[in-house]
Amino acid sequence: MNKLLSYLIVAIISISSGVAFAADAISTSKATPDTPQLPQGIISNPSIANAPLPSDFVLGKKEATVVMIEYASLSCPHCAHFFSAIMPDIQKNYIDSGKIRYILRQFPLNEPAFRGAMLVDCLGEKDGAEKYYLFNKVLFDAQSKWAFDGNWRTGLEKISAIGGVGKEQFDTCIDNKDRETKLLKAKKEAMDDLKVPHTPYFFIGGEAYNGDLTLPDISKFIDAKLAKK
Repeated sequence: MNKLLSYLIVAIISISSGVAFAADAISTSKATPDTPQLPQGIISNPSIANAPLPSDFVLGKKEATVVMIEYASLSCPHCAHFFSAIMPDIQKNYIDSGKIRYILRQFPLNEPAFRGAMLVDCLGEKDGAEKYYLFNKVLFDAQSKWAFDGNWRTGLEKISAIGGVGKEQFDTCIDNKDRETKLLKAKKEAMDDLKVPHTPYFFIGGEAYNGDLTLPDISKFIDAKLAKK
């Protein structure tokens, strides 16, 4: 990895980590001088308004009228909790029933999450959305076994091997310079253009969601969007 790319990775991830931790510390959507302003209302930016984008991995039927976008980090415990405790009901009630489409976009908060994001993006690009979401689930479920370890690469490689990813494919996925650039660009755009404040963070039906991360609250918001369609 060249020095400039190394600097960019550290800079972008470090800045966004500070934003995420600050936003996690507050319980309301009102900004203070020490906290970032949360996105509000309908978002006109094409990355939200025109979703899904060609680069997105999508769950759900094409005819679904509402799109739910999550920005998450594979090293974020709140993201892992959402994916294991809330997402199954969202999938059952809304995605599999054809009511909404769901998109998980990577917003890595540290180096392990960045490399994990490269891995799932690589596998999704090769084998499709099903593989992408399968490996996101696996890495969230096994988060404590790799994401917070100084030897995270070994842990990530072992988990990948169990899932059928050989060493050569693993190394190619997480060391690819073009993929690094692509994910860094997407992360920077989410920070600069969308003002994504923390993980997990959601845009539902083109609108920023700043409510509680509970199934009843998220469902209520989705139902309101569906009622307008």
